[in-house]
Amino acid sequence: MSKKAQHNTEKRRVLPWAALVILVLGVSVIAALYWQQNLRVKSVMVAGNYFTDEADIIQSSAVETGVHPDSLDFEVVKASIKKLPYVHSVVPYVDALGKLKLTVRERFPIALLMSGSNQTYVDAYGVKLPILNGKTRNLPIVYGFDARANSDTLSSDEFIQVRDFLVSALNNPLGWTTISEIAFDPYDGVVALSHENGVKLLFGRNEFDIKLKNWEAFYREIISVKGINSMQQVDLRFTNQVVTREGS
Repeated sequence: MSKKAQHNTEKRRVLPWAALVILVLGVSVIAALYWQQNLRVKSVMVAGNYFTDEADIIQSSAVETGVHPDSLDFEVVKASIKKLPYVHSVVPYVDALGKLKLTVRERFPIALLMSGSNQTYVDAYGVKLPILNGKTRNLPIVYGFDARANSDTLSSDEFIQVRDFLVSALNNPLGWTTISEIAFDPYDGVVALSHENGVKLLFGRNEFDIKLKNWEAFYREIISVKGINSMQQVDLRFTNQVVTREGS
């Protein structure tokens, strides 16, 4: 068979496949256009929420069923939902069946602020969060900061030190469970009381991961043997040593 004849044969074989591909693409484009033109929001569902009621999120979204997705301003939807106290961010998405899914990422309280008769939760960004019935958390108590719910977000250097300590404590199971109250002292830095027997613990400033590991080692090796009742104060401000003051 000549090269020309072979080429013509291969061309005849390719043409039907090319036509099929074009047909499939054409059908896909038509289907996509039909979907875009006829799709409507049929239902709204919420995912990722715990503190925030689903009904409040749906109501805040202000999305009505039957609306075309192209008519929705998702930036406005997100901004409205983010006004809810515990909502940090939200991702809206409409699937091919017309279901609007609102995936929420909530704020997580890391401490209970107390000042006078006021108390409120606070997250790692210094945002104050309401205490909700049925969804209370067992958290360390932090003193020395404004706990009024309508006051400004906490951002002082003192709070940043306490926040960094709390975040480190969250990643240290023993540290988290053995600490009950926290404050900031201009000289001693972060000061905590142990959950058991109220022993004063001095953590100073910065490098809290290392200091909490030192506290964990000290607790396991010394306190578990001698008992915490023998301790009055444990100074962990220095990363390479632990200084204790024993009770009388």
